[in-house]
Amino acid sequence: MNDRTFAIGDKAKELLTNVLDITTSRNHYPIKYKRLSDKLQECALNIYCFAIDANGIVANSQTRKDRKYDLQTDVVSNCDKFLALVEYSLYAHLIGGATCEKWTGLVKDIKFMTLSWRSKNI
Repeated sequence: MNDRTFAIGDKAKELLTNVLDITTSRNHYPIKYKRLSDKLQECALNIYCFAIDANGIVANSQTRKDRKYDLQTDVVSNCDKFLALVEYSLYAHLIGGATCEKWTGLVKDIKFMTLSWRSKNI
């Protein structure tokens, strides 16, 4: 039995959980910021789902390799979108520095780990 864990998936799940906890709190994201909180949740969910989907693909054909590469690229793209939304959330005083630092750290870890993973599959 293989006891290896999927570190990118673990970090993405931690990010998703934390984002959902914070963005569903009206103390952090009042109703007038509903669209922003929805986009943060969507990006975090996409990061998690694309990473899990890419990890599940056995790249034993060119089509599957291409699909895996595309999903990994989607992870990186959503990380960039998420970082822009976090930057605005900090600017608008919806989150504090500690939350911003935590989310940014997780997203950068996910992004750079995914870029490394993607480059190994070429």
